[in-house]
Amino acid sequence: MKGRSALPRVAYLLGLLVVVAGVAAAVWGRALLTHVEYFNVKQVEVVGARWAAPDSLLQLAAIRSDRSVWDDFEDVESRLEEHALIEKAEIKRWGFRGLRLIVDEFEPVALVSAPDLRAVRGDGTLLPIDPTRTPLDLPLVAVAAGVNEDSTRLGDGLALEALLIFAKLHALDPGLAALVSDFELAADRGLMVNMVESQPVESIVLPAEFDEVLVKRVRATLSDLRSRGIDAAVMEARYANQIVVRRQQA
Repeated sequence: MKGRSALPRVAYLLGLLVVVAGVAAAVWGRALLTHVEYFNVKQVEVVGARWAAPDSLLQLAAIRSDRSVWDDFEDVESRLEEHALIEKAEIKRWGFRGLRLIVDEFEPVALVSAPDLRAVRGDGTLLPIDPTRTPLDLPLVAVAAGVNEDSTRLGDGLALEALLIFAKLHALDPGLAALVSDFELAADRGLMVNMVESQPVESIVLPAEFDEVLVKRVRATLSDLRSRGIDAAVMEARYANQIVVRRQQA
């Protein structure tokens, strides 16, 4: 009886030793590979950069050719994430001698006059994207904006207030937000968005607070107007549980 009860314990210990040995082999194996010159970095590729210039990211990464593809590149990832356009950076091995710099960029949601035309994130942070060199199909904040002392974000005011509301729409329905040509605060501190010419409504008025349900109602109303061939001046979405469409401006 004593021998039988010891068997499961022995099997457990053997299994634990195998796991520990496997982990140790992986760690030591990687450490050894970092010293093999064959695996030194020969090629680096940037993936995911739309707004940031790949050359500038490579320069910022500054990966030396004597580093191994098996190295830990947390230092480089941290350096890349200091870039004003980069939200997250990850470096992965690519073959035996290559690396891929995979980046996620902060997304601009609008253009703002501050006083020159600038791309801006939904929280009011200005992005270093030059509209004269990079095509930006973004709606315009139709209010002149001020900036903070170091010119990195919008100052408090009507432009920032309108932007924060529009950012909610962009988060809930990026496709609908892409159909907006410009926007500003409405009279009751809601949001007035002017649509592109292809839409059956010239303007949509949203409340300051709205949710996905209301956005879906707006979408459904646009589809209904389009299917009926009706053009309207204003769609009012500020009223409780209903969408009001005006055929002509008051």
